[in-house]
Amino acid sequence: MRFEEFKKDTEIKATVRRKEYSIAKVSEVPPLSEKVFAVVTDGAEITLVAELDHGFEVLEEERPFKIISFDTKLPFDLIGFLAYITKLLADENISLFAISSFSTDHILMKEAYLDRAMEVLKDAQVKIEEK
Repeated sequence: MRFEEFKKDTEIKATVRRKEYSIAKVSEVPPLSEKVFAVVTDGAEITLVAELDHGFEVLEEERPFKIISFDTKLPFDLIGFLAYITKLLADENISLFAISSFSTDHILMKEAYLDRAMEVLKDAQVKIEEK
């Protein structure tokens, strides 16, 4: 299903997390804890997304980031959702880091861009709340 059809009948909801996060390259998979948002392993490197005070040893790190999670359940056959969101933000020169879980997409951006990103998404009829 193309995103244009999906959004006609579906309210897109998102949540902004209040906490600040870091994106770090680590040498080993850290133990899961409340401070860990995501761990991505791709065979070449291990990426950790965690609260700023995570306490893990890192090889490289970027911070601070804010997370916007899209709370609308997205079907696996949906085409173009992330393309739509990333184009909206790219048109405003907002860089992002995207993570997808089973049925949810998350975008991270430097905290300095959060307010503008929220304005852009709200203008696109995304209902945003803070958590």
